[in-house]
Amino acid sequence: MEPTSPWKRPSEVMQLHKLKKRKKALQERMKQPLPSTSEEAKECKNDVDLNFSRLMNGDKRKNPFSKNNSQDKKLKLDSDSPQDESSDRTLFAILNLPAKVEKPVQEVDTEKLSTFSNLLQKFTAEHSVEPQIIEKKYKHLPIDWALKTKVRLMSPKPFAWTSKLKASEEASGITGFVRCLDTTSSPTLDTSPRALFHQTSLYWQHPHLPWLQLYPRSSGRVAATSFMATNDEVKQALLREWTESFRSLFQLLRALHCPYFYLCANTFTCVFRAAGVCGESQPCALLAPTTRGFRQTLRQEDVEFTMPLRPDSKKKLNTSEEERKNSSFDSCYDTMDEKTQETHESGDEDPDQFLSQLGLENDLIKKINNTQTRMTHNAESSVDSAAESLIFVRGADAQALFNFLLNCKSIVSPTGPFAGVPPTLLSPTAFHGGTLQSLKVRENTLHSDSKKYYSIELRGPILPTTVHSLLNVLRTSSAAQFSATFAHHQPTLAFSWAAKNIAEDESSKENEPNLFSKAFNKENLSDCGISEAMLQHFCSPDPSLVQALDSVKYNPEDDTYTW
Repeated sequence: MEPTSPWKRPSEVMQLHKLKKRKKALQERMKQPLPSTSEEAKECKNDVDLNFSRLMNGDKRKNPFSKNNSQDKKLKLDSDSPQDESSDRTLFAILNLPAKVEKPVQEVDTEKLSTFSNLLQKFTAEHSVEPQIIEKKYKHLPIDWALKTKVRLMSPKPFAWTSKLKASEEASGITGFVRCLDTTSSPTLDTSPRALFHQTSLYWQHPHLPWLQLYPRSSGRVAATSFMATNDEVKQALLREWTESFRSLFQLLRALHCPYFYLCANTFTCVFRAAGVCGESQPCALLAPTTRGFRQTLRQEDVEFTMPLRPDSKKKLNTSEEERKNSSFDSCYDTMDEKTQETHESGDEDPDQFLSQLGLENDLIKKINNTQTRMTHNAESSVDSAAESLIFVRGADAQALFNFLLNCKSIVSPTGPFAGVPPTLLSPTAFHGGTLQSLKVRENTLHSDSKKYYSIELRGPILPTTVHSLLNVLRTSSAAQFSATFAHHQPTLAFSWAAKNIAEDESSKENEPNLFSKAFNKENLSDCGISEAMLQHFCSPDPSLVQALDSVKYNPEDDTYTW
């Protein structure tokens, strides 16, 4: 073991020197009487104010061994004793003042002393912002255009539901859903809560392959290629039937006999909405997520679209030639070939020729063009597969998008578990080739904080109208409080965000030429399969009615919802 070094560090020497000074000062203070007047308390207060201000100003100790700080060193050592003495004196005044002072206690109010604890509490009270959570209650539910994969219902009382339905309950639920009837006012159908619950859990789907889970499509679980990929006859038959079903759905939507439907492909999801839904005067479609190549293909097919979730300066990516000429907006997403072609058409000088006249070599000009092309490519690809890549089309462009998807061969994967399987079509109304399906329902009981809760879990493609119908049935059939928690299909969350932005933009247009026709939206969609009360809600152009839902709670006391 090495011997202890006789040398000492300067910091240790100064620390021992300070300890000796404080020890002597403490012995002298113990011999002095305690303060008994308010003047001494005020003096203590002033000393503590000085110490606290120096502390808050962040004054640091200077190096005592530096040549320039020899005088500061002496001043600091001399000032240590009175500062510590005043601090301890204040502490003794606070602890022993009520027992020693004969005057009233109010003259020396400890709350007014500038101690560190009092000042810290005052500072915290002034700068702390406590969020005031006020639950807003609504008489209606918002419209969420995002597809759900699961919903869990919980209530302290049992639900009016059982997995074993009677024959009349199952038949009435299917009849009411297929024929789009209001079961509550029908004199011949079963109006029990179980029959109504079963009716709300039904939907239409194409194609339906029992050995494959076609919603949601998660190719990451199974890497094997489907046997249909090697059978051309099977692939052609599936594609032929899917084409007829897709065409049937779009014709029903154009004829206002179907309010909306979803197309779920392997890499994107698209929702088509009929004219009148959310106050739109024309059929429209939302598609997300997209890639740069997909958007470039739409431009080549003359499908004009906007991206409502992009920043304002980059929303419009495909406009007509007149809008391009009349507007100074540069989308910064056009390819170099398009910009060069526009330059030649306008009669302006070729930029390459201009650069060559400046004396630049061809290799340098080519390098500049390649750099600009790469920057343009990166700018447009930055939102690929994100929510901001959502595109919105309406009117004739919705028809063009339908034709593009109908004839697009790339939406059918050639490999993987869904090889040869067309996209999944989901609809709340019947269509050609549609298969009637039901959500998978499972009952359970949960215990939390020594309380028992009843739970119902529904799995499958949960449509926007299904959410409203399901909660309305539970509200009318049960007087107990319940809550609903949703699991979203993540790519479709952008639908609700974009629909809200679009509704806000439409509501700001006071001189809309089709504003008068929006008054007849409800009457035009009277045969679309939605109840009258729900139809009035879905046809409203109010942007506040569109919102993404994570959870909902029903309050039976005042018949309101909270989310």
